[in-house]
Order: sequence, then structure tokens, then C-alpha cells
Amino acid sequence: MGVSRRNDSKSWIAQSSYFVNGKRPKQSFSDKQYGGRKNAERLAHEWLTQIDADILRGQFIDPHRNKISVEDFKEQVGIVKLNQAESTKEILERVWDYYIASNQEFVTKSIGAITSQDVARLIKNLKKEDGSSYSHSTIKKVEEVLRVLFRKAVEMDYILKNPVTTSVVSDWIPKEVQSKNIYLDKFQVNAIYKDFQQHSPQYAVAIPLLAYGGFRSGELRGFYWNDIDFDKGTITVQRQFNDTTGKFSELKTSTSYRTIKLPQYVLKLLKKHKEEYKTPDCELVFPDKNCKNAILGKNFKNRHLKPALQRLDMDMNINLHTFRHTSVRLARESGADLQAISKRLGHKKISMTADKYSELFENIDSELVERLDEYLAELG
Repeated sequence: MGVSRRNDSKSWIAQSSYFVNGKRPKQSFSDKQYGGRKNAERLAHEWLTQIDADILRGQFIDPHRNKISVEDFKEQVGIVKLNQAESTKEILERVWDYYIASNQEFVTKSIGAITSQDVARLIKNLKKEDGSSYSHSTIKKVEEVLRVLFRKAVEMDYILKNPVTTSVVSDWIPKEVQSKNIYLDKFQVNAIYKDFQQHSPQYAVAIPLLAYGGFRSGELRGFYWNDIDFDKGTITVQRQFNDTTGKFSELKTSTSYRTIKLPQYVLKLLKKHKEEYKTPDCELVFPDKNCKNAILGKNFKNRHLKPALQRLDMDMNINLHTFRHTSVRLARESGADLQAISKRLGHKKISMTADKYSELFENIDSELVERLDEYLAELG
């Protein structure tokens, strides 16, 4: 073991005295490649000293093992977890296919050769077709997929450090821009509903259902008629329609699966809608034109909602998610507490609701004290 001259007398062999995975690491240093006999010998000794030190510190990475390409490593270990929801898995795989796999220079490079600069360059060059930059949430998803992939490479001893978890990369992630929630009042909701009745009657009931139910767009478009129990006055959320895949999928989180009560006002509208628009061969509440699938969110927005907003001279930034925000305002105004609203929305934690809609709950402590004062008034 150590540094020795090869039989061909044209190169040096440096071999560690320590075993790694049953083998002693070794490296050849040719006179021609490394600047002559003396220089090659010097470099061989330096390499051996470094390798032995890395092995003793537990930081040695087999230089032959990490030659696997990024794309091959991804296929080998994956980027998802078995316990993740199918919808989450689909999102992560789409992020890989659309934003990462399309960069052949990056994914064909060996995983051991990827640097923080390579990751930063990939993120920096991600642009939409019109040349504009992607949002914070999109870039964060790309960063997340790469971070998970390279973390696995570290855990499996393919590389020593994760090139994604550095300031070189984080500096290229755009700042999160908190968009201000748009809230409608009950009169604006009714105005949009009336316009739909006239111009898009087959989807009109979706407006009050969204505004008073608080559903996500995909949840709304995932409803079947048998999800509605008219006797009990409830509706059950148990699937969503995914525009990207064109299929129904699992919900966002376990708490998204829920059964909620609907106001009698909305139930009456749903009953009327069922009488007028349900056909024997279509069980979807909001199908596309031929009931081959649920209506796409973009079609609902562009063909029905946007024209209505234009006719009513209302804010054109209103979208389907606006009605989910609106449901919080309307529930709050009707006296619902934070916990009830959070459960109705299907949020995982009540803090999510409080953070997202903080402006609607600024006076909650004052209201609590007022009720306590009323309660305690009889004590004098």
C-alpha cells in the first residue's frame, strides 16, 4: 500500500491501506498527464494523504460511484415518498418533467459533478414562453425537488454535500409576494349568480356553492350528485379534479376530506339545479359540454366567470379562489368562529386560517371580551 511505480515505468499508483466497501481506493498518476515523473509522484502522495484523511473522518466518496447521471439517479431512487398523496406525487413528477428534465445539460451530468453554481444556473434560466420569470412558489417547488434528490445522494454516499442547500442557490429564489385577498360581499356574490343564471345557467349554482361552502376549485368540480345528501343538508368532499392531468385525484391533505352542512338557501338552489340540468347518463354536478369529464377550471374562468365580471364592471382579478376567500368573510360576518371556519375550509391547522385571513380576525379578542361582559353583567 502507499505510492508505487507501475511496471510500465510511466505512471505511479497510489493505494490506500484502508478498506472502503471491501476495496482499497486507488488512483493512477501518469507522468505524461501530470507534468513529469516527479510531479506525478508528488500528486500521488497528496492524493493518498487526502483520501486516507477522508476515510478516517468518514467523508470518503467513491469517485467511480458518483459517475451516475442526475437523470439516472432520479430514476433509481425517485423524488416522492410512498406515504405522500397521489396528487402531491403528480405535482412533484410534473415539476421534474417540465422544469428539470428538459434541461439536458444538467440532467446528463454526473451527480458527483453538480455544483451549487449548476443548480443556481438552472433556476436562473427558468423562464416562461414570454420571457417572464416564474413565481416564488414555482421556483420553490423546483428547489424542493432538487433538494430532496441530492439529499438522497448524500444519504447514499454518492456525494459529500448537498449542492442545493447553499446561499448560491437560495439567492436566485425570488421573494414571495403576498397577494392581497379579494373579498366579495353577499350582494356582489348574488349579482354574479344572477348574471350566470342569464348567460351560463348550467354553472350558475357554482357561485353560491363556492361562496357559502368555501371549496377549492378542484373540489367543486370533483362533485358527483351522490356527494350531496339533501335530507341531511350536507355535501362531502372526497376528490378533486386536476386540470393538468385531466383526471380526478386525491385531495390536498387528510383534513381536506370533510363533510359540511350547507345553508338552506344553497340547498334549494342545488335542488332546482338538479331538476333542470341533471341527466340520467351524467352524475357530475359540473360536467364539461358532453359530460366526458368535469369542466376545466380555465374554461370555467375564461368562458363564464370573466365575461360575467366584464358585464358587471367588477374587478377582473376575481377568480374561482376568490369565492373561497369570500366564504371566510361571509362566515365571519354571520358569527362563525375561527375553529369552525378552519374546519370548514379543510385546513390542516387552525393557525393556517388565522395567518391567511388575519385581517378578518383583528377584532376577535375585543368581541370575545364583549360577550364575556354581557355574560357577566347579571353579576353586577
